[in-house]
Amino acid sequence: MTLVRVIRYIAILVLITLQACNAQTQDNTKSVLDSDIPFSGKSDGIVYFSHDKGLTWKNESTGLPPAVKIGLGGIAISENKLALLSKDSGLYFYNDQKGSWMNIPTDKELLESNPGALLFFKDRIYAGTQFAGVFYTEDEGQSWTKMNSGLDNLSIRKFAAIENKLYAATNSGQYSYNESLSQWDLEYGNSSLQVNGITAFDGSIYIASNQGGFTAVIGKKEWKKIFSEGALHNISSDDKGIYAMMYNELFSSIDKGITWQSIQSGLPAELYTFNVIKIDNTILAGQWDGVYRKDKETEKWKFSGDGLPEKFAITNMKAYNDIIVISGSERNLKSGLTTDR
Repeated sequence: MTLVRVIRYIAILVLITLQACNAQTQDNTKSVLDSDIPFSGKSDGIVYFSHDKGLTWKNESTGLPPAVKIGLGGIAISENKLALLSKDSGLYFYNDQKGSWMNIPTDKELLESNPGALLFFKDRIYAGTQFAGVFYTEDEGQSWTKMNSGLDNLSIRKFAAIENKLYAATNSGQYSYNESLSQWDLEYGNSSLQVNGITAFDGSIYIASNQGGFTAVIGKKEWKKIFSEGALHNISSDDKGIYAMMYNELFSSIDKGITWQSIQSGLPAELYTFNVIKIDNTILAGQWDGVYRKDKETEKWKFSGDGLPEKFAITNMKAYNDIIVISGSERNLKSGLTTDR
């Protein structure tokens, strides 16, 4: 055999080997993609925990599908339970001992109605949907029942439990649940009032809406407007005051909404904050590109995203015992907006 033929023979063998390896890789890749693989430590997650008041974050997405979607208000806590409601695969409970999320097969109608808000209240778990109103379960998600009597609108945006009463924010106002009559009562609203958030502070209830902020003494229906600068997409409170979240600026009030101050300094310009919570003396804000913190109210916000993916929109934030739990979104910014601070 000549040297040329030997070289050609070796080249053919190498080509055949490479084709076989490529075919095997393609088959394996297809098999992996078709299976339902939970998150691993090698990829970015959707849920993160912080055990040091937001200084560092750890991916705690084990057990969740790679493409899981969690709506606004989709994380719920009780004294000893942590749960989330995904839009695609339903209810999950977090198992502290295993460090993973456990799925509960969820009602088909609930999933098809675009679920979002989730809340533990008394002996039930409540789920809010965009198209079918309120569902509840008394057996930790094994079965679900609708609870819509009295609602004029079935788009549920948020839940709140205030002074042993259940509240729901809808696309046509704020409702409270009347347990004795088994129906929802309209607290405040009309067909054009989209309520996006609910909180309580110093004996009053506060709502964020597409028409600004409103308040009333708890148990009364004498509402008054307290924020007229524009639409609010959320509202929260701590032991010192109230936080009003516009779509491009964050405000606070320490006099029950009589006066407001912008506290946007240090946050991305023109971008909005999804949630504000306080743990001890530390205040945390979930923003479009991560978590920001301040350890004194007079400080500017500082980025605090050690361990989080880059430009990770923090859409949910809860304090679960001594743990801060957040979930994120990979939604892109609107055209023209940046995360410049």
